[in-house]
Amino acid sequence: MTAAFLFIIALSLVLAALSRRGHVAQKAADFFVASGQFNTVLFFFLAVGETYSIATILGYPGGIYAGGTGLATWFLGYILLAFVVGYFLNPLIWKAGRVYDAVTMPDLFARHFQSRALELTVTIAVLLFLVPLGMQQFLGLQIVLKELQWGVPPLVLAGAAATLAFLYILISGIRASAYVAVLKDILLILAIIITASAALMHWGDAAPVGVAAQTIKPPSLSGDVFSITTILLQCVGFCIVPQTCAYVFTARSARAVRRAQVTMPLYMIMFPFLTLVAFFALKHLPAIAAPNEVFPAVARALLPAPLMGLVMAGAALSALVVLTGICLAIGSLVARNLVPGLGDRGQRQWSKLVMAAYLLLSVAGAATSSQLLTSINNFFYFGITQSLPGILGILFISRMRPAAIIAGMLAGDITAIALYQLHVPLGGTNPGFVGLLMNLGIVFSVLYFAPGKALSPVAKMSLPGAS
Repeated sequence: MTAAFLFIIALSLVLAALSRRGHVAQKAADFFVASGQFNTVLFFFLAVGETYSIATILGYPGGIYAGGTGLATWFLGYILLAFVVGYFLNPLIWKAGRVYDAVTMPDLFARHFQSRALELTVTIAVLLFLVPLGMQQFLGLQIVLKELQWGVPPLVLAGAAATLAFLYILISGIRASAYVAVLKDILLILAIIITASAALMHWGDAAPVGVAAQTIKPPSLSGDVFSITTILLQCVGFCIVPQTCAYVFTARSARAVRRAQVTMPLYMIMFPFLTLVAFFALKHLPAIAAPNEVFPAVARALLPAPLMGLVMAGAALSALVVLTGICLAIGSLVARNLVPGLGDRGQRQWSKLVMAAYLLLSVAGAATSSQLLTSINNFFYFGITQSLPGILGILFISRMRPAAIIAGMLAGDITAIALYQLHVPLGGTNPGFVGLLMNLGIVFSVLYFAPGKALSPVAKMSLPGAS
């Protein structure tokens, strides 16, 4: 098992090194977004690498194991609808990136609205909500690395994983992440199919549909309301998270973005197999203490050691690829938007320091938390989606005031967090959705009663080569 795992990790480092060919002396734009040179294939693997992280392979079956199939409604619903939204929205975000020579999402706000206050507000807000996402990856990595049974303290293993993620970044930035994402995606699909196939072969006398029937809870209005509001919140939020915007900026053309969006739903083939793994655990392994450990527990029970090593390597890479994307997003946010006036070299140096600090912070946070991975994912979208009104203003709507966007974001963030922390009864409505409605209400009220100066929306601008 160890040999197979280490072979895959070594192979990922080889791919990262290959990504450096022809790009030894990188400028900041190349380090962060590959200077917008990725074709459809590389952009596809990079973007899918962000879509399906370790929260998918561990959190999805763990959520079904802990709470039944209700999780599948919103989890699958928001991902599928996000691809539809992204088909229309992401090419326009790519176009906005070219118009304003953007590397980060706050670059768009700063250069479209000409407001330093708005740039800082967006930057600080997204940084705060990105922090738990790194912790989510390390929570998953701790579970995966524990299966290797090396007898090493979990904190040491997490530190080694952080070092590996940082090494990918140092080799060639976003290019290394994209190359490793190709290996990660292949392994991730194989790991899920192999584990689910083994579960089906060892199922026994009761049909899977019998277990499925036991996990389906009677429909409830609050459950349906939660699913619908969460899908609406997260399908849009998925397209405007900072690392997704950075990935969009790596694409060579709007057509490359659109073509990749068309094929992304094919990856959802993994979810029936993950559901089967959860059902097998419910039938044969009913005493798993931590729901996040369902997938590795089933793999350990059914697979020979070499296959177990490959499966765990695929799961680990799914976290490491996402970690590199988060780190690059955070590093660029600080070096370009939070700290003013840094030159090209300064941006790269500052970003590396910030990324190293962020990895250490995430390791420490994961060591003190045991939250369900899907819960962290939900909390992340509470805040990230509050950037939506401003994005709409950049792309489609003239005369939005920067002050209104700032007020709306702050009100939306505070409302969502307060409702969630105080457990205010909302009839099942996602607190982040309530926050977004308040945000939109503030921004569009100001737009109606006191519109600002006219700014040309990006959707109406012409850009040679954008198709």
